[in-house]
Amino acid sequence: MSTQPNINLVTHLYRCRLGRRELDALFTVAGQGFQPGEVELSHERHSSTFTAATLTDLVSVVRAAPLPGDPDAWDNLTFRATDPTGRRTVTLTLSPKRVTTAVSGSDATLVYGSDSQIRLFLLDGAVGGRPSPALGSSLGPAYVVLLFSVVTISMLWSAFVGATRDDIGNMSRRMGILIERSGSLLMAGYTFLGLCMVLHMLASVWVRRGVLAPTRVLPTGGIWSRLTAMEKITAAGVLVAAVAGVGTLISAGADLFK
Repeated sequence: MSTQPNINLVTHLYRCRLGRRELDALFTVAGQGFQPGEVELSHERHSSTFTAATLTDLVSVVRAAPLPGDPDAWDNLTFRATDPTGRRTVTLTLSPKRVTTAVSGSDATLVYGSDSQIRLFLLDGAVGGRPSPALGSSLGPAYVVLLFSVVTISMLWSAFVGATRDDIGNMSRRMGILIERSGSLLMAGYTFLGLCMVLHMLASVWVRRGVLAPTRVLPTGGIWSRLTAMEKITAAGVLVAAVAGVGTLISAGADLFK
């Protein structure tokens, strides 16, 4: 009698945001059909390996361990569920940088079904998993602001390229009047929009990074709603400081054209 071939499905996903809420849901999906005694979670810290049957128990064991460091800072977590009959085994290796899912067994229906459900969960927008570690662009309409600013600056620069000394003198005087009347305000507006765009891009990259936080609930919603209060204060402070610095440069530039 021939035995059924063993199926092995392995997937690597990046930038998964996994807090306590997401991990509980993920382990529920991955553990469907398994008995409680067939599931084990583990965590390695300071050359020690901690194991437990549930995430709650594992967090408690880690917190109670007399080890240095923050017990709420995790860089690895492993979920393993094994069917003693060999029909299906599910292994999830989790870290902030990457999540590796491995589903194997002799039952094709169970193996492919589990693999599909786990991948769909991790690729959901709430978790943010991606098949590539590369960060995609998320600026959207901000490109319009950037393009408009570049075009405007390019037009002003081209006015001086190839001009004679007298032409430059005349244009300098005209530019001084323009900047004195409205240029500073226009440049300040463009600068503010550009800084907002850069800040939005940095915040987008930050909130889309991979997170593994079994002991806390991650904020949900848009980009800014995912930032902590301290991160929002820091971002606002950086924006104010940048605007003030650029404003000083614009004012100094206006004086040069007078």
